[in-house]
Formats: sequence, C-alpha cells, structure tokens
Amino acid sequence: MTAVGLRNRHGVGVRGGSHTFTETAYEFTGGRRGRYGRGGGGASSGETSFCCGFLVGLVFFAASTFLLWWNEGEAVAVYTSLKEARDAVVALPEGKRASTANKGSLVHVVGPTSGDTLADADFGVVYPNAVRLKRTSETYQWVEKQHKRRIREDEHRTRVETSYTYDTRWKEGVVRSSQFAYPEGHRNPRPSPFDSRTYVANEVGVGDGFVLSPTLVDELDRMHNVRLLPMGASGSMGGEGWEPRDPRQIAGRGGDGDVGCPADKHRGKGILDDDDDDDEEEDDEDQYALEARLPEMPVAVVKPLPDGWRIRGGVAYAGSEVAHASSPLVGDRRVRFTAVPGKQTVSVLAKQGKNGSLRPWTSPSGREVAIVSHGRVTPEEMITSAERANAWKTWGLRLLGFIFMIVGSMLIVSPVQEVVSYLRWIPLVGGFAAGVVNLGISAAAATATIVCACGVIGTSWLAHRPALAYTLFAVSAGTYAWAWMSQRGRERTAAPAADDSTADDTSTDAGDAGDGDEARDDAPTPDYNPPNLD
Repeated sequence: MTAVGLRNRHGVGVRGGSHTFTETAYEFTGGRRGRYGRGGGGASSGETSFCCGFLVGLVFFAASTFLLWWNEGEAVAVYTSLKEARDAVVALPEGKRASTANKGSLVHVVGPTSGDTLADADFGVVYPNAVRLKRTSETYQWVEKQHKRRIREDEHRTRVETSYTYDTRWKEGVVRSSQFAYPEGHRNPRPSPFDSRTYVANEVGVGDGFVLSPTLVDELDRMHNVRLLPMGASGSMGGEGWEPRDPRQIAGRGGDGDVGCPADKHRGKGILDDDDDDDEEEDDEDQYALEARLPEMPVAVVKPLPDGWRIRGGVAYAGSEVAHASSPLVGDRRVRFTAVPGKQTVSVLAKQGKNGSLRPWTSPSGREVAIVSHGRVTPEEMITSAERANAWKTWGLRLLGFIFMIVGSMLIVSPVQEVVSYLRWIPLVGGFAAGVVNLGISAAAATATIVCACGVIGTSWLAHRPALAYTLFAVSAGTYAWAWMSQRGRERTAAPAADDSTADDTSTDAGDAGDGDEARDDAPTPDYNPPNLD
C-alpha cells in the first residue's frame, strides 16, 4: 500500500490532484487453509452451488416472464391509446383563441410560450418571462472511486486488489468524507449555506388563452446558461441592444479568469452519499457537455452578492483569492444559473379543460396521452414519433426479457449438465458423450425459451394485432415442431440400425445351424455295435 504526500493533513485548501491507495487480500476455496481464509468441503459446496443455481434460474425465468408480459401489456396500451388519439384529435389553427366549444376534447395547439418573472433573492438574479430558473450550488471537493479486481493465482487462491482513487471535482452538496476508506488528507468542507433550488412559473401560457398544466410544463426543457454581470452592466437581458451571445462562448469557457461549469444532476440540499463510480462521473460529463452547448443569456444582478462572493466568469464564486480558473482549491464554492425562457414556439397535444387549461387526455382505453414538442409539429408527426419511441422501448425490454429467460433456462438445467459431465470419466468416449448430451440439453433449454417468449408476447397482442400474434404463435409452434421432428428423426435412425444388427445375428445363427444339420444328414452313419454287457 502506498500513499501520496499531501499539502496538509486536512485536505481543505489544497490544489487537489489524484491519489491512489491499493489494498491486497486473498480468498481461499476448496479444502485448503490459508492465512486470510479457510476452505470448506468440496462436495457440500458443489451441492449448494447446484441448488443456488437452480433457484436463481427459477427467479430469472419467472422475472423474465413477468417482464415480457408487463412490457407487452404496456406496448398494447400505448399503441391503443395513440391510435384512439389519432382519431379523436382536433387540430386548431395557429393563433386561434381557446374556445369553450372544445372543452374536454383532445386538441392540438401551436404557439409561443409565456412565463413569469422569476428571481433569486440571495444573489439578486431577476429573469423576466421565464418558465424555469435553476440555481446550481457546487463545491470543489474530494470524491472517492473504488475499483476491485480479482486475479486467480491457482485452483484454491484468488488475489483481490482493491484500489481507492481520490480526485477533486465540482459537485453539488458535499460528499461525506468521513466514510472514505482513507479520509486523512481528503477532508471535505461543510455544506454551502446556499443550496441548489429551482423556481417555476406559477402559470405558463401557450398560444392565445391556453395554459399548460405542471405535468406539461416539465416537458419544456430547452435551457439557456445565465451569465451573471455586475450591477448596472450594459448589454444585459432586458436592456437596450441585448441579444444572446454565441453558444460557443459558454459560461466558464471564455474570457479571463473564467471558471468551468461542469454540471451534474441535482441531488438536493446538504450531505450526499459517498457513492461515486465511473457511471456517475460519465453522467456528470455528459450533462456538462450538454450544457456547454447552450446559448448564454447575460443578466446583471440587481443587488450586491453575499459577503465573500464575487462574479467570476459569469458565475458567483466564493473561495481563495489565489485560486484561478484552471486550479481551484478544495473548499471553493460557486453558484451558477440556467433558465428555460419563454417565447419558445411549441406544439401541444393535450386535453382542453376549463379556462383553456391543457392537461393529459384520457383515452377510451384508460391511458393518458399528453405530448409536447418544440417547434411546429403536426398531430400526425407527434403521434408517429410517440409510436416510434414506444416501439424502441418495447423492443429493448423484449431483448432484455429474452436474455433473462435464456440465462434462467441455462441455470435451471445446470445441475443436470453437471451430473452429465461425470460421463467424461468413461474411457475413450466419455468426454465426447458428455459434450453431446450437454449440447442437447442446452438446445432444449433454448427451444423452451423461444417457445415461452413467443407465447407470452403473442398472447398479449392477440386482441389488438392478430396478424402479429398469429405470426408469433406460428414461430413458437414451428420451433416446437422442429424440435419434436428432430427427436423423432434421431429415434427412427437409431431403430433400423438396431433391427438390422439383430436380423444379421439371427440369420447368421440360423445359417450356421442349417449348415450343420445338412452336414450331419450327408455324413455316413457309422455302424453302431452296442457293447456286450454279458
């Protein structure tokens, strides 16, 4: 185990870096004892393994069957509801005012959105005509990543290497460093007094007289980066001559002293879990790359920032004066803003309620339908896009369910295959025989999986898409018939061979016997002189 020297023992106020610690342990199996472990009995362990594999296989098979059934049920419901929506939609001309004549109907509305003036009182950020304003509070801190590797050294011993890597990153909240494997030198600061929060407009309109429900407002996700400017700065939003900056000039990427703005998902206020893995890091990077391409909206703050905070690179920054953009110190904090502005042209497919409100429409089959698309999109295009998305989701879950079912089938038959594997001890032909039998068992398991999967999927679609259902039933029946005919063919092939060998043996014996009789008939009878008993 090796450690890298740090600037101080607490970890706060250092430049950061990357530190790795490695632990090595050994695992022992079989009937052998070792320094770090003790082996168990071989036969008992094998039997336990067989039982566990069989039970796990049953769970996998049952779960995959339920997944396929549920997935097909969802696909049928969505397919049916979208088909009903296509027949029931009322397309309103762009700019048409909301009318009571369409109350309760599924309507298609196209028009610009309008929001409220949203403000953040802590930092004096005021954004007019906004749908959503999000404040993201981040701290530059240590994060721990754990990686475990197993190396099989021999039949009984496995070396386990566990690596703990400590890196510094911008993250929301504060990671609990007390739960680090090596907290010394990697102490994180206390949570920031300013947490992440989101402000949403009380009423978001679209077109002339229509109002979006909160469910539909959540579908408006085209954001802009808010670049903070000092009080009284010219060229800010709302001022004369304002216009959006080049999207390539993102917050944290241009200008002297800019601070980078990587983003990760909102985790709420206060302490975070200390779990941090490669997947989470990739999500952070993906979110950062997404927000990095957003256009900027310059906004001048309307009041001085809190004590210790200043504007740097378009974000509010609190930290050491000696820190700079490329090398912040552990414990530095920043607050950045993103917004979903109004005046975005959207197309909405929803139910018109009271006072022009738009909310999800309930189809006759009982499924809710509500679609929001950016730009001018026809009802047919919106429904077709939803059907395509439903098809992709359905096929993805089908593939996942089929894989689970295959794995479950193989685990179920694994005890039988293990027993058959003992045939390999038969001299000369044992290994070949065991391989052929196990191959047949695997083929039978795969056949059963195909039959079951196609049956489950076909049953779900029988009432709504009979052609597809009958096709799946045909595939299932054909697979079963092929397996049955293959087995019968092997039996017929083996039966004549056995009959021929028996007939040959019988004729040979009879021929031999006949030849002997003929030989005895043709041979001269010797004179028989009984002995004189007198």
